[in-house]
Amino acid sequence: MTTRLLACCLLFVSPIQAGDFRVGAARVEITPKDGTPLGGFYKFRGSEGVLDPLYAKTLVFEKDGVHAAIVVLDLSGTVRPLVAAARKAIQEQCGIEGDHVMISGTHTHSGPQQPRGSLMDDITKVNSPPGVAYISSLPGLIAHSVKEAKAKLTPAKAAVAVGKAEGISFNRRVLREGVKEAIWQPKKIDPATEKPAGPVDPEVGVVAFHGAGADAAPLGALLNFAMHPTSVGAGTKISADYPGVFTKLVSERHGPGMISVFANGCCGNINHRDYINGKRRTTLELGTALADATDAAWASLKAVSTFAPRVRSEQVTLQRRSFTPEQIAKAKDMAANMFTKNFGTVPMAETVCILETVEKQNVPLLAEVQVIALSDELAIVALPGEIFVELGLALKKASPFKTTLIAELANGSVGYVPNREAYQQGNYEIVSARGEVGSGEKLVEVALRLLGEVKK
Repeated sequence: MTTRLLACCLLFVSPIQAGDFRVGAARVEITPKDGTPLGGFYKFRGSEGVLDPLYAKTLVFEKDGVHAAIVVLDLSGTVRPLVAAARKAIQEQCGIEGDHVMISGTHTHSGPQQPRGSLMDDITKVNSPPGVAYISSLPGLIAHSVKEAKAKLTPAKAAVAVGKAEGISFNRRVLREGVKEAIWQPKKIDPATEKPAGPVDPEVGVVAFHGAGADAAPLGALLNFAMHPTSVGAGTKISADYPGVFTKLVSERHGPGMISVFANGCCGNINHRDYINGKRRTTLELGTALADATDAAWASLKAVSTFAPRVRSEQVTLQRRSFTPEQIAKAKDMAANMFTKNFGTVPMAETVCILETVEKQNVPLLAEVQVIALSDELAIVALPGEIFVELGLALKKASPFKTTLIAELANGSVGYVPNREAYQQGNYEIVSARGEVGSGEKLVEVALRLLGEVKK
């Protein structure tokens, strides 16, 4: 090859260098058609209209040939069959190992239901033709989102900040003086005799990914906060709830071409209603408050030194709860009348949980714990359920990483996962829990061990 020809060839060599940390971001719309069964409530709701669209949002990371992907769906959660099918499609179409892919749901209560393999499937009619058609389409749409994100991989830098959004999230379980059982979602509490049963997590985690150039625009952001997205209510219109407003505003304010991805934290017992004064904020107010908190944190973003994604994943077998013959008989009697009588959310939740446990007593209750580390200072933990905030706070505190973001309802769901103390207080989340006392602490223990492995 002549010197001139070599020089010409070098002009067209990609600027990407071996060892670059690269990031790609994409989103694919997953809004359902009218008539699709909605989740989040113990009743059938067929979707009628759209307040705002739903997306599968993806961040793909790569360095030295090692990939990892984070996908967040504007759905109430994830189930293991969906995750397995999506991972298979991603591995086949994108060449990214399935266990290097994290898939979670924002937990919007205004999105489609997914099959749970329980009486809930009959209640929500998720196995109706519209429900089956929608669920069948999801693995391909998720894989398409990852494929688009991978195609956009470009050298990038990561920066991390942790802000605070105080006064918008509240522990929805309340203890009354002299009463053992917790009150669930009161409209208002009396501070003289009542108090929240636990804390909240006000932290807003922010990870911004910018192009490697000095003036490069933001490529994507990973956002994290712990709060139930139930602000839209129990209507029939599709909505991403406050995460939709939150991510939209962050992108508009910090980079119109940026994909902002929101992973919900440990919010199993955290809502947005202010139980002290009874105030209930709107979807717009909640999303704006979180975007404002992100703005404040954005100013203090600190660059971190990234490495090839370090990923660990482990299937944990949890012990299922046990029930008395009397409890089982009562649940069977209630189930026989559930479609003609309104028993209320808590009794229906208990019935569904008991009958599912009896039916699956010989089926292992599997819970996947996954960690993805991108830097000595940053790791993401994926937990499969509605995790109580106490467990999330304990995990963050004990983590060997300076910043640990937690995505719940990721890679499947085992339902509510309370901390040990909460089991004695009863009510909705406890009667809904599939795992025995100590299940949450076991997941935290495994997560900390995996975090230790990727920290080395």
